[in-house]
Amino acid sequence: MKPSDHLINAVRQIDRAIRVRGLRHTLGLALRVIATEGPSGIRRRLEALGPALRSAKPRGPGAALILTVPHTLHFARRLQSVLQQAGIEAALSDNDRIASDYDTVFTFALQNFPSVPADRCIAFQVEQSVLPHRWTEAYLTRLASCRAVFEYSQTNIAALQDRLPLARLFHVPLAPPSGIAAIDKPASPTVLFYGDTTPPRRAALLSRIAAEIPELQIETNLFGPRMEARLSQAHVVLNLHATQGGLLEVARISEAIAHGCVVVSETAIDQQEHPDLSARVIYAPEGDGDALIAALRALLDDAALLLRSQTALTEAAPDRFRLGVLRGLQGLGIIAPATFARLATDYPKPYDPSHDGLLRTCLTLPETPDRTASFLTHNAGDYLIWPGLKAAPGWRGAALSYRHMMRAFRAAGIVEALVVEDDVLLPADFEARLTTIRGYMDDCDADLFSGLIVDLHREARVLGVERRDGLCLVQLDRAVMMICNLYRRRMIEHLAQWDDGDDNAFSNTIDRYMERATHLRVVTTLPFTASYGASLKSTLRDADNHKFDALLARSEKMLAEKVAAFEAGRAT
Repeated sequence: MKPSDHLINAVRQIDRAIRVRGLRHTLGLALRVIATEGPSGIRRRLEALGPALRSAKPRGPGAALILTVPHTLHFARRLQSVLQQAGIEAALSDNDRIASDYDTVFTFALQNFPSVPADRCIAFQVEQSVLPHRWTEAYLTRLASCRAVFEYSQTNIAALQDRLPLARLFHVPLAPPSGIAAIDKPASPTVLFYGDTTPPRRAALLSRIAAEIPELQIETNLFGPRMEARLSQAHVVLNLHATQGGLLEVARISEAIAHGCVVVSETAIDQQEHPDLSARVIYAPEGDGDALIAALRALLDDAALLLRSQTALTEAAPDRFRLGVLRGLQGLGIIAPATFARLATDYPKPYDPSHDGLLRTCLTLPETPDRTASFLTHNAGDYLIWPGLKAAPGWRGAALSYRHMMRAFRAAGIVEALVVEDDVLLPADFEARLTTIRGYMDDCDADLFSGLIVDLHREARVLGVERRDGLCLVQLDRAVMMICNLYRRRMIEHLAQWDDGDDNAFSNTIDRYMERATHLRVVTTLPFTASYGASLKSTLRDADNHKFDALLARSEKMLAEKVAAFEAGRAT
């Protein structure tokens, strides 16, 4: 490393440490290192940081800055690549003193960069909510002041629910990249652990494993080019929690996988949140040293098993980090919907191509895990849980979500699909009702079944009424509400044409746009078939769903009056 890099690293680290932790704490830490390790201890730490991050300020419009510490450099570089694909130049740096020169600053490990203006900061939150010494009140207060927060963990999202508005919170998993190429490794397999070895439980596990696995190599200050070189040589990476009950260290795991390393890890309370790791990581029960040793020994002693495990790393998988970033950029208005559509062609499909029978999709947001859990608790059926899109204001995100779904249905030749929202409540006999409803729709060539119409238009016309199997089936010329709808080909086509250039919130919300399709035929029931979880917080407004109660009562009363008038007219 150049002498100038040593000097720049030293100055930046000392400057930032003083601003973050204070002069006394910084001096105390430096003296402890010198007392225990000598001046070489300071030198090793600076060497481990790698070359100082220096890049010229981008000149293009909307240029951004990415601030990162060495621990998150892998993801900072991937972010830089995604921004470049979206036409956004971004400088990569570890110097927050230059943050005021940029309108948008993406910041990994916010607590290390005190000079970043909050209103310009998009913070990548990389701490664990289960670690109180990290999840401090001061940290959360600063996080809440940021323009937006990109959060990797749904467990953390649940802990942030009451700390910042939904509109400023985005789920961006720290997942491995796609298209991982096979990497040639040395003939003799090795195991690498890299990270902090001072936590007592981690130190105890490492000591026990090292006694049985002589191939284990332990690195405590490994960053930058030196770390990349070690990962490229290692066959297996060992992942251990710093504390009992910790979340999965997905950043370290994803980085290791990107370098062709098989990962052996302790289980974690949140590992089900990371399905893209399930086939790529070998898990052993948390704290079980014997199981960890057995997993490592099996890989080291069985060349065929090690090869199969390495091959599994290269299997095609979506880049959930890249897709999460693109979704967040669209949600913040940094990229246009057309740019998102162009770059995110591998965004999860809103249907399961292998599913037989009627396609069923539940629209939810990964930022509202409580609503998703409520849906799964209260509703039976084989529904695909689909992560919707976000935008400001919220109604635009809903409209973009429906347009995306309908375009996907249209492209796949799907002519009928049931789509519900995550706050829907369906009756116990819903399947029987749906069979009757679909038969009636066939008979009258209807384009939509609406399970709930909260705000029926006063000019809505009843076109037909029929009673079958205990249901009062009503044909209408329009409907508004998306909570539980069965869409057929013509309505799918209509919603696929929603115009994101129209910002009129009175006429171009997705349900009002649907309501304008009076040339199409709607079927509903009286009383309505579906309901909603009234106590769940709305994703569009700062209130719960009780605000709909009065509208719903008025709407159902109006429909009853229109049905009565229609039947009276038909009788005469």
